[in-house]
Amino acid sequence: MKKQEMANTSLKENRTHGTVQYPVALYEWNGENEWHVVPHWHEEMEWIYFQKGDFPVWINTKEYQVHAPAFMCIHPEELHALILEKDGIESAVVFPLDILCFERYDAAEAKVLGPLAEGKLRMPVLCQSGDAAFEELSACYKEIEQVLRQMKEHDTKKVQHLDSSITRENVAGEPKQNLQKNMLYLNIKAKMLELIAVAYKYDLFTRQVREDREESGTVENLKKVLQYIGEHYGSPIRLSELAELVNMNEQYFCRYFKKNIGKTITEYINMIRVEKAATALAETEDKIIDIASACGFDNIGYFIRRFKKEKDMTPSEYRKKSK
Repeated sequence: MKKQEMANTSLKENRTHGTVQYPVALYEWNGENEWHVVPHWHEEMEWIYFQKGDFPVWINTKEYQVHAPAFMCIHPEELHALILEKDGIESAVVFPLDILCFERYDAAEAKVLGPLAEGKLRMPVLCQSGDAAFEELSACYKEIEQVLRQMKEHDTKKVQHLDSSITRENVAGEPKQNLQKNMLYLNIKAKMLELIAVAYKYDLFTRQVREDREESGTVENLKKVLQYIGEHYGSPIRLSELAELVNMNEQYFCRYFKKNIGKTITEYINMIRVEKAATALAETEDKIIDIASACGFDNIGYFIRRFKKEKDMTPSEYRKKSK
């Protein structure tokens, strides 16, 4: 699951979404526990569909309170984070935009696909129930989601049931079992283009003007600080170290951080440490006291209290529920 696999300490998500041949991935959240997706960024586009629940989402320096059902776009290299509440339902499709571009230069490439891939054109950040385009956008997304599930099932079942319409053993050297997967992938790309066409139909694209210099500087400062915390969460982190990273005095830096992240420095560091500990509890058999120490907690009692506050259960209960 994407939310639990993001254990890399760098803010840039250092992982492959999908495969080289099929570079599209579906990640689903079914709300068994609350999960904090910590601030990160990646080079791919991310389409998110919120099916049930309320979700705080942060993109760069802006906070959104999303009430499901809703559709959201996270553009490449945008710093983003969200809180997945217990009992909520959410999914995300992550893919590189250039898979939708064509070698032949035509109107679609010139006016929409090329500028979108280059960051000159932007899709709507948020489309919610009641918006004119929502039903059509969500219908396209759900079809993409369904076909991606079929691709996963195709891999899991080792192609036990091939489409009966595929009768040839190979086409241009392709093994028979690859034909159905290729067909599914083509369907996904077609539906992605249809979703983009719906956004274009409702005039939802915006031209990317030169980013506000102050906001751009804020995002870069936040990336520096959050990456430093991500790389040093297992050791003591002093406020003076963080403030020095962005050339601010400590008092101003505290206000600056709270304004843009929505948490105090201490709250954020503890959240990161608890999330790292939660991943270790779910994925390893390490002793709880060792996990606490590795995640920057030198007092086991304090670790248990912080963990219970964040996860509404003790570390032991969380480990049992994660297995």
